[in-house]
Amino acid sequence: MRLSLAPALLALASLAFPALLALAFAPASGLNHFYVVLDRDTYAAIEQSAFMKEQFATFEKRTTVREDKTYSGIYFYGRQTYLEFLEPSPERPLGSSGMAFGGDSAIEPIEGLKPMTITREWNGVKVPWFFMTTPSWERENDRFVTWFMTYHPDFLAQWHPAASPSASPQISRAAVLERYKAVLPAGTSSPLMDDVSGLTLALKTESRPQFEAWTKTIGAAFKVQFVDPGAGIEGVRAAEFRLSRAPAKDETIRFGSHSTLTLRKDKTATWRFE
Repeated sequence: MRLSLAPALLALASLAFPALLALAFAPASGLNHFYVVLDRDTYAAIEQSAFMKEQFATFEKRTTVREDKTYSGIYFYGRQTYLEFLEPSPERPLGSSGMAFGGDSAIEPIEGLKPMTITREWNGVKVPWFFMTTPSWERENDRFVTWFMTYHPDFLAQWHPAASPSASPQISRAAVLERYKAVLPAGTSSPLMDDVSGLTLALKTESRPQFEAWTKTIGAAFKVQFVDPGAGIEGVRAAEFRLSRAPAKDETIRFGSHSTLTLRKDKTATWRFE
C-alpha cells in the first residue's frame, strides 16, 4: 500500500509555522483601479465621447463624499477593475496618478502597517466602504501613489441595499462593480471593455525597488512594466485592456492632445497618457 505524507506534513506545517503557511496560501491581489489627473480638454473630450459612454464601458460621472475628502470624476467600469479620470485640483495637480491593488477576500493586516477604514456617504450616512493600506515610504505630496484595498464586509449591505444581490462574494471587486452598475441608468448592454490587464509606470530607477518590494509584500499578481520618466513626473503612462469582443476594425481614437486609445481586432486595447 502506498501512503502519502503530504497531508501529515501539511498538518505539521500548520502547527509549527502558521504565519508561513498563511503567507504561502494568501490569495494573490490584482488591480482594483487606477486614476489619472488629466488636462481639462482631454477630460472633456473623454466625458463627451458617445463611443466611450455607449460602447466602450459602463460610464459614471460622480462626486464622492468621504469622511476625509470629497472629489468628482468620471469612471469606466469593467468586470473586476475600473478606471478613474480626474480634473486638476490643489490636492491632485495635473499629471498625478494612482494605482490601487485589491483582493477579493479578507486577509490579515500587513505587518507594521495599519489599514484605514474609508467611508462613503449615501443618503447622509457614512457607510464603511473599504480598508486602505499604504506603503510606509509614501509621502502625502507624491504625484504617484499606490495602495492596497479590500472592500468592507458591510458596504453592500448599507449602500443601495435594495439593488439586486450579487452572486459573487460580497467583498469581491466583481460584486461591488456589479452594484455600481446596477444603480446607474441603463447603459451599454455589451461593452467592449472586459478588464484592465496591465499598466505601464514611469518610475525612476531608484523608485522601482521600493515599488517592487511593495508588490511582493501584498502578493500582487498583475502585469506592470516600467519606463523612464525622463524629465517628466512619475506615474501611469499607459493601460492595457482585455476586450470582451473584437472591435469592427483596428482604430486609434485621440482625446485632446495628450491621450490616445488604440483598439485592436485581437480583443486588446491600449490607452496612453502623454
